[in-house]
Formats: sequence, C-alpha cells, structure tokens
Amino acid sequence: MPFFTAAAYAQTAAFDSLLLAPGAEALEMALPAPVPALAETYPDMEQDRKPGKQLSNANGERVLDLVRFERDAKANTYRWGQMRIEDAQLEEVYFGFRSASVGHNFIMFSFKGGEKLVVEVLPWKKKGEKFDPIVAGMTGKYALVWNMVSFDSFLETAVGRDNLYVDVYPMKLSREEKLRMLDVAIAEATRDYGGEKYNTMTNSCSSNALKVFAKATGHHLVIARMLPSVVIKHLKMRGFLGDAQHYDASNWQN
Repeated sequence: MPFFTAAAYAQTAAFDSLLLAPGAEALEMALPAPVPALAETYPDMEQDRKPGKQLSNANGERVLDLVRFERDAKANTYRWGQMRIEDAQLEEVYFGFRSASVGHNFIMFSFKGGEKLVVEVLPWKKKGEKFDPIVAGMTGKYALVWNMVSFDSFLETAVGRDNLYVDVYPMKLSREEKLRMLDVAIAEATRDYGGEKYNTMTNSCSSNALKVFAKATGHHLVIARMLPSVVIKHLKMRGFLGDAQHYDASNWQN
C-alpha cells in the first residue's frame, strides 16, 4: 500500500489518507524528468554531410566519428556513428566518380574486415537548396565540408535515392602510397577548415581529391580547373587507374 500511495502522489491528501496503513507516512518520489528529443546537428544544413572527427589514432588503429551510415528513407535522415579501421587491414584505394550536374570525385578505402570508407568534399548547402556550380559555386556562397561516409550509404543515396551511377577505379599505387593516401585523406577530412569556401574550380571535390593524391604520392597533377570527368580521364591517361567498377540501379545492392 505505501508503494501505491507514492505512485498516486498527485491525488488529494484525503485520498492519500485512505490508502495509508496506520502509522505509515506518504513517500514523496520525484517523477523522472522527460528525456529531451535529440536535435539535429547543424539543423539548417543538408543532413547528408557534416564535419567528421578522428577520435584516436594509435598503434595503427583509428576511431573515426561522425561517419554517415544508413538512411531512414521515410524521414530522409541518416545515422551518424563511429567507424574503427586498422591501417594494416587496408586493402585497396579507389578514385571515384559519381554522375549528376558537373559530376563528383571522391576517394574510397576498402579494408579486409569489410569496411569501406568514402572521403569526399562537398559544398555545405542549406536544406533544400539547389546546387549552383557556376555562379554560387564560384563566388564563395557555399562553405566547404569534408564528408566521411560508408560506401553502402554512399551508393544508397547516389543510386538508390537519386538514380545516378557511380564508378570506382582501383588506384595503381604501392603499399606505402596507399597508406599515405589514407593518412592524408583522414587528416584533411578532420582538420579545422572552418571559414573555407567551396569553389567549383579551385577548392572542390576534384581539386581536394587530387591534393590528397599529390601529398601522398608526390605526383603533382593539375589540381584546379578540371571537371570530375576530366580528372578521371587524366588519371587514366597517366596510368594511375585500373578498370572501373560500375554501380547503377541494376547492381548497386549486390
């Protein structure tokens, strides 16, 4: 009975007295505070991109945070979480191309444990804002954001949601160059780049992917004024890319 009295504390004092055993005192128990709803980070910005973090990097093992994973198709929102990767498990490095607009370049790393990590640069747009690569993209309208994404999430959004296609090309690099590509890409993606502006020609997905390539390998190619499709042709011509792995609506889920 005293327990029930506590649960019914909101009732009148007279009602309480009927429930109490002789000599018992009513217990005052604070009701638990309501759990606040989780707010979106950067709520005004597109929710498929946001700055990531490297929580640790020790003994060849890295813990990355704010990596994008699966999408809730109904709400069009994503799960963002941690990815643990080991340098020793790095298998391949890919240079990628995604269709749409002027195209898009990115770098993808695959690991023996099955992890596949995309590192990309994007214009940081507001929700629902249409990307303008010519005027807005070249006059400093957009902030720049590095994005870290699981390859499954990347394909689901690009192909499953937007009906685009994706090509990834294995890079013809030495083991040491692959490891440096990983190190440079994550260092770039997790540094403080606040205040930087996206520029379609000089500070874009393509120029930054090529900057990572140049820092890691010492091969200094043109890193500006090249559209993503031209970057692919240039790297193929120089012998740095293997055969494409193509993903579209017919095979991306396989």
